[in-house]
Amino acid sequence: MAKELEPIVHALGKWAHRNVDADVTLEKLDARILMWNMRRKIDASALPSRRRSVIRFSYPELPKDERNYWLLAKPGTPVDLCLSDPGYDVDLFVTAELKAMTSAWIGLSSLETEIAHDKISLIGDTTLAASMENWMVRSSYAIA
Repeated sequence: MAKELEPIVHALGKWAHRNVDADVTLEKLDARILMWNMRRKIDASALPSRRRSVIRFSYPELPKDERNYWLLAKPGTPVDLCLSDPGYDVDLFVTAELKAMTSAWIGLSSLETEIAHDKISLIGDTTLAASMENWMVRSSYAIA
């Protein structure tokens, strides 16, 4: 019965996303909440490698103890989020302004735009970086 409401709920979500005030949405951001939500939406099957990929996200404007997050992803296993260095070699370093990453993830802007404006930087495995749009699944309401 709830399945019948899915198109209605999705349409309301799309409407809300189109009409949200971006400036208000991008105030009072929390990197841990962003990273937890991103972790849940990583498509490990879209990673270019069958081995474990380690991706470090860094938000330089945050206090040192809140700045770095590591995603450990391997196809076929749940993605792990680490709040401290897990001790593995990092495949991709993502350095970003928290506001830019949040905006790109929820679909108020695109990764491509934020990278072009030097608000997100990708250093490391070029194949992993180039496929980021595939494995980092954005909000279902994001503007394509």
